[in-house]
Amino acid sequence: MAIISCPFCGHRVSDKASSCSNCKGDLTGDPVKLAAVQRDRRLKQSQSLVNQSMLALILFLGGFGVLYWWQPSSGSYNEYVSTAAIAVGFIWYVVTRVRIILLKRSVKNGF
Repeated sequence: MAIISCPFCGHRVSDKASSCSNCKGDLTGDPVKLAAVQRDRRLKQSQSLVNQSMLALILFLGGFGVLYWWQPSSGSYNEYVSTAAIAVGFIWYVVTRVRIILLKRSVKNGF
């Protein structure tokens, strides 16, 4: 008996189970169809991560734009907000890129 990922929700289930205990998806169907469902789920997850990465980059660059064009005075509210946008955007971008790498690595390893 092996543990596999449900193609519908990603929850770990036994390969002998007829349905997923988490989402109640039917695991007894055509293996080609189940593989397609799993591929579509990973594609959607990958696209979501790429979109988040772009939003983080826009936030990061927007913070720099405010600092460059508006040139807020030292200690002002605008300076704090733009510095926070830079920090949050950078951290969000790095974390999202790491998640993309981990997703690609898990797909390559077949998990």
